[in-house]
Amino acid sequence: MINLARRIFYCASLLVLLLVCLLPAPTTQAQSASGISSPSTGSSVRGSVPVRGTAVSDSFARYELYFKQEPSGDESYIWFTGNTNQVNNGELGTWHTGDLPAGTYTLRLRVVRPDGNYGEFFARDLRVNLEPPTPTPTETPTGPTATPIPIDTPTPIVQPTPVVVSVEQPDLAEPTPTPTPELVALNSGSSGGDSPAAVNGEPQAVESAASGGNAITRELGAAVSLDRLGERFFTGVRWAGGIFLIVFAVFAAKWLIQWALARSG
Repeated sequence: MINLARRIFYCASLLVLLLVCLLPAPTTQAQSASGISSPSTGSSVRGSVPVRGTAVSDSFARYELYFKQEPSGDESYIWFTGNTNQVNNGELGTWHTGDLPAGTYTLRLRVVRPDGNYGEFFARDLRVNLEPPTPTPTETPTGPTATPIPIDTPTPIVQPTPVVVSVEQPDLAEPTPTPTPELVALNSGSSGGDSPAAVNGEPQAVESAASGGNAITRELGAAVSLDRLGERFFTGVRWAGGIFLIVFAVFAAKWLIQWALARSG
């Protein structure tokens, strides 16, 4: 009996071990696999947009989808769909953008657990109802290509090189001064001790001419000095008379004013 019990125990253990090895292992759904796969960040969308992705968790209660227009804070998110069933790489909901103003938006997926905690996943910079820029077509010219008209370039006129001409002025001989009678007399007296009579033959005539010229010069100087003295004298007299008249007029006016004041008093 003991051997039979042992055999049954061994067989049961082998059977359990075989079942564990053959049965597939349960799939572990990690919250980190959740997210939005479409539309991806930076996409341009319009109309009814299917939102695809994954919303799974080891402890799952529901998922929720929100959107907001940028720039704005977290309080601006608007709920538009959700479900209590997990979704693995499938359609999470439909986002209707037809009535939304054109701009940049953000989608948010929130996976909620039974205890109220949640994980969030985003698709950012979604261009909603914005037309992509249309490339400007390049116009191909159909007409004949215009040939530029050649313009004559004027040839500069070569100016002649100026010739430098040097003019030499002739040396002018200095005039020989003519000696006056006085200089002749002086020079004759200083050369060799000869008398004026030996040079000119008429010493008395030269001496008389020199003395006569000196006398005339002295008389003219005296006459000019007397004329100047007379002019200055008469000028002084006129100035003195003018000053006297001005002083007399001042005293006369003062006397008349005093006389008028005395008569009026």
